[in-house]
Amino acid sequence: MAKLFLKHEGVTLNTYELKSEKTTIGRKSDNDIQLNDAAVSSHHVCITIKYNEYLEEQIDASLEDLGSTNGTQVNSCIVKSIELRNGDDIQIGSHHFIYENDETTGMDETAIYLRDEN
Repeated sequence: MAKLFLKHEGVTLNTYELKSEKTTIGRKSDNDIQLNDAAVSSHHVCITIKYNEYLEEQIDASLEDLGSTNGTQVNSCIVKSIELRNGDDIQIGSHHFIYENDETTGMDETAIYLRDEN
């Protein structure tokens, strides 16, 4: 299950499971995650979750900035759109989220098997 952890100085304040295909984050109440922060746009970002077409049970997540006034940062870089990876630090206004996806456990390493020529 993909999740966002709202953090402040290393302490988890809230956990949001990304259950829907699309999760919106913004200041207005019609967002899936509402942030009461003047630096956050009405509809700030959208996170899209989908199953990978090549790897069974693998979940892919992407983040799209919805034209916010103050921008969105992932790992301290301003982004418009990005594929999310485990441990990514997402900053929206003064809020820091950590993205985690337990469906990708063990996917960080790739094994290459070479045929023995003998």
